Amino acid sequence: MTVIRNRLLASTVLAGVMAMSAAPVWAQTAPATPQDASPLPGVTVTEAQDDASTQLDEVVVTGSRIRRDPVNAPTPLIQVTREELLTTGQSTVIDYLATIPALANSQVPSDTTGVLGIGGLSFANLRSLGAGRTLTLVDGRRHVGSQGGSLAVDVDTIPRLLIQDVEIITGGASSVYGADAVSGVLNFVLRKDFEGLEIDANYGMINQDGEASKRISALLGHNFFDDRLNLYAFAEYEQLDPVNSMDIDWLRDSAGLIGVDADPAAARMDGVLDNQIFRNYVTLQRPRWGQTTLGNNQQASPLNDPDVPYQTCNIAGFVTSTVCYSVQPGKTFVFDGTTARAADFGQRIGATGANRPNNIGGDGDNPAEFSTITRVPESESQRYQVGANFRLTENVRAFAEAKYVNEDTVFASQPDFYDFIIRDGIVGPNEVQPAYGFNIFGVSLADNAFLPANLRTAIQTNTITIYGTPTATTPGAVLGVAPAPFARHTLFGEDRSQISNRELQRYVVGLEGDFEQIGFIKNIDWSLSYTYGQVDVTETETGTDVVRVQLASDAVRDTAGLLGTPGAIVCRSRLIAATPGGVVDDYWFGNADLRDGAVGAEAVAECRPLNIFGRGNQSQEARDYINASITYTERNEQEDAIATVAGQLWDFWGAGPIGVALGLEHRREYTEAIGRDAGAAGRVLFLNGGPDFPGAEYKSDEGFAELSLPLFRDSWLGEYAELSGSYRYFDYTTAGHGDVYGVNLIYRPIQDITFKTSFNTSFRAPDLGENFSPLGETFANGFVDPCATANIILQPADIRANRVANCTALAAQQGRTFDFNGNTATNTDDFNPIYSGGVSGVTGGNPFLTPEQSESFTFSTVLQPRFIPNFSLVLDYYEIEITDVIAFISAQTAANNCVNGAALNASACSVIFRNNPGIPFGLGAPANDPIGGFIEGAGNYAALTTRGLDFTARYRLDLEEMTGRDWGRLDYKIAGSWLIEQENFLDPANPNAFTSSRGNLFYPNVRFTSSLTYTPNDVWSVNWTADWQSANNIARNRDQVVNIENRESQYYDTGNFTRHDFTLRYNVNDTLSMRAGVVNAFDAEQSPALGQTLYSNFDPYGRRFFIGLNYRPF
Repeated sequence: MTVIRNRLLASTVLAGVMAMSAAPVWAQTAPATPQDASPLPGVTVTEAQDDASTQLDEVVVTGSRIRRDPVNAPTPLIQVTREELLTTGQSTVIDYLATIPALANSQVPSDTTGVLGIGGLSFANLRSLGAGRTLTLVDGRRHVGSQGGSLAVDVDTIPRLLIQDVEIITGGASSVYGADAVSGVLNFVLRKDFEGLEIDANYGMINQDGEASKRISALLGHNFFDDRLNLYAFAEYEQLDPVNSMDIDWLRDSAGLIGVDADPAAARMDGVLDNQIFRNYVTLQRPRWGQTTLGNNQQASPLNDPDVPYQTCNIAGFVTSTVCYSVQPGKTFVFDGTTARAADFGQRIGATGANRPNNIGGDGDNPAEFSTITRVPESESQRYQVGANFRLTENVRAFAEAKYVNEDTVFASQPDFYDFIIRDGIVGPNEVQPAYGFNIFGVSLADNAFLPANLRTAIQTNTITIYGTPTATTPGAVLGVAPAPFARHTLFGEDRSQISNRELQRYVVGLEGDFEQIGFIKNIDWSLSYTYGQVDVTETETGTDVVRVQLASDAVRDTAGLLGTPGAIVCRSRLIAATPGGVVDDYWFGNADLRDGAVGAEAVAECRPLNIFGRGNQSQEARDYINASITYTERNEQEDAIATVAGQLWDFWGAGPIGVALGLEHRREYTEAIGRDAGAAGRVLFLNGGPDFPGAEYKSDEGFAELSLPLFRDSWLGEYAELSGSYRYFDYTTAGHGDVYGVNLIYRPIQDITFKTSFNTSFRAPDLGENFSPLGETFANGFVDPCATANIILQPADIRANRVANCTALAAQQGRTFDFNGNTATNTDDFNPIYSGGVSGVTGGNPFLTPEQSESFTFSTVLQPRFIPNFSLVLDYYEIEITDVIAFISAQTAANNCVNGAALNASACSVIFRNNPGIPFGLGAPANDPIGGFIEGAGNYAALTTRGLDFTARYRLDLEEMTGRDWGRLDYKIAGSWLIEQENFLDPANPNAFTSSRGNLFYPNVRFTSSLTYTPNDVWSVNWTADWQSANNIARNRDQVVNIENRESQYYDTGNFTRHDFTLRYNVNDTLSMRAGVVNAFDAEQSPALGQTLYSNFDPYGRRFFIGLNYRPF
């Protein structure tokens, strides 16, 4: 790959220059104790070892299977100790790991709500290249994936108290450890031969409102038979409270950018900011159980100040268009009990667009309530593990372990949402109210029994003002007034929730040993192991039955008492069925299977009338009738057998023996998911339906080898140099065969400085979900149409020109014409669709995917100068390029990619369907279409590249040496990453076109943690940690150049963000230690310009406290 190879020389020069100014030791030792290292959060870079410590004694080093001096580890390493994991104030292991800049975009629990099937899962994500490209191991062995069809490991299933340390390789390592190690490896090293009893407990706030996590862990171990046999048992219970949107103070305080001025394309700057920050506002758009807006038009603004675009409601047509229902005073009604009243708009804010639903004071809901309800899922976990280590002979050891994890998680996503068009003349003989779309129904104005009388009168007497087109200087003129006896009722209804139970089992058995010498091979280590892992998931989703909502909302009076009490409110469908000769006809889009089949008959027979007008007016029996759920199961299985042998050959020239390692590995991965459609049983549900995932598997056979060749030691050329390499051959039943390799060079010219460089190729086969997952229903919520005129005119000039041309071409294919550029004298020909809810589509796998290939290059400079005692500095430069990238493209991304380029992107356009029956040229499809408006799925794309520089500096100061008094010591550490490049090449039509993520949200240019610990004695210590990241771009700089009045300059990015944590540790005695602290002590919050979107990298949960203890009675 020439992109990386052409940079090697420049990279080497860059790292060399940095090394001349400062550099560190990149040594890795056994985890430090609380007495000789900071026991508090941070990434540990250990001190250089003295001569005695370099003697090899059962040293295992991440990055190689060859036993070697840790100082000579061939690849960049980060180590996290057990003490750091136990004493952090973060709620989970992944929450702490995500504070390490190299793992900053790992999937934490708050990232999992609102997404199907991943509630509570915690995935490590190195270099922001995706969890599927980070290989997670336990003691160097594979671990079963926790998400159906995926290999991604839920790291929170690894018991925290059992972890000795976490070793992180931050570069490609497929040739050493296998596929998926594209961006690196996390190896969780567990404690061995533990003896005694240890209890650790922690209580910590998850959110500053008081929601908390509680954990208690116990580890018991004992040695038998003269210490030949060690048995241990571990148990842990952890419970996390749910955190909902309205539990988060800055979400409750609702702040965001709102449009206050729209400018014509030819005159973008008029001295008025286009968007301003407003706080404590509410949105009057779709409250729980609804609001009603009468049909209306909005008077268009003059074209030279087009705050309100020209659009007109076609009252002669089928009035389902959102154009007819802009909220406005006198036209919008809310409900007090069973009575309607005109909505109070308080101080109305925002002055752009026809629909302006935001106001301060008055009626409406917090905008955060329009999104995911739960931000951190409620969870309860039990984790157990037992193990044995038995020394059969002096040279042979047997080991076994068994783990069981049971976890329950619950969260509520966005509620289901429905629109009801209220008008007369929509119900014929034997007919119920019609369905105009998946979640859009008619309501009979004349006889709906729950419609408040005053609202019925208002609708019946409603009129609509008809406006003409505006001119450059005058608004649209009034042309007349016409009767408009129709309205739209919009609502959020029942919660959609997911309840998950995951059971994980993992078993490991093996033999390992060592021999001093066999023939000419010395210091031989060998290992044989077999691992079996299984994850069983039972997932229950709750929502509503769409057909039953249609039938239940069609409530009328049973005047004749055919169903019982005369005058009782009943479902029209049951009344028709009870009428002699009556047959319910033509509902749910006229689908005969539902109309005449058993499911439809059951829906009619059980129907209970539903009052859709106002919160709290729904009877429990009506809610029970419309509520539905589906339960399905998923299973992942993994089998992995691995054999390795490593030893040392000859030492020809005194530099050290040649090291060699060989191995074989066989692996099987299996997945299945059943029950989703079976649970639906032919019903139409506001849930994620889809077919079963029949059993799918692949197998791989692999062979690998490593060789380390010391070049010289204590020579005139320098203190030490070593060349090493690794090779792996693989054969997959799905992805075919191939090979990868790695080359490493270590050079230490003097004791103070070491240089390391590596080049590795890696490979990742598509996982079973990416390959074979069947198509299932999904929704694109908050879809922003890239062809909307209002959106196009805000784009930079190049994107704008491309979108105008491409959207014009797409519209022409349907025989339609629009003014996408907003240049004509009238706005009547603009395209400005309003999607009132999520757009329905499908998502699934792609059996034609090819494997990813990657190349990575690293150059490290390690310095520990003797003239600055107790100081170390590490600089790790990295480059990674992945080709044939397997990427999941969302509906929004595909729609954008379709029209953003110089020509239509055929691949992206092929999965976007503009056949919305209610919005001409809008995204969507007719109601009976099985696909909907889009297909989401994985595909192979050109490339993904990243490069940057990790840095870690550490300094220890003994205050007695400086002051002559025993005042303890100070430990300081700064560890971070400078992102130089992060580019995505995802346009198959133009492989050289890329989008850059560097500096954008989630991808700060620089992020680091700074940690200062003061330890006055062996009894207590205090730590201050600051997590800092540079400003993330919200809008690109060139957007500001095009229109400097878009917003205040400070809101083009997030501003620099810092979170401060403080921790106190107190050792009561030799057996008991206490800890307490505060996370985000100064209550830092994300920029208000981000609105109600929660970005986990900005610590959204405010100031929170924690307390814990560790007790070892024996």
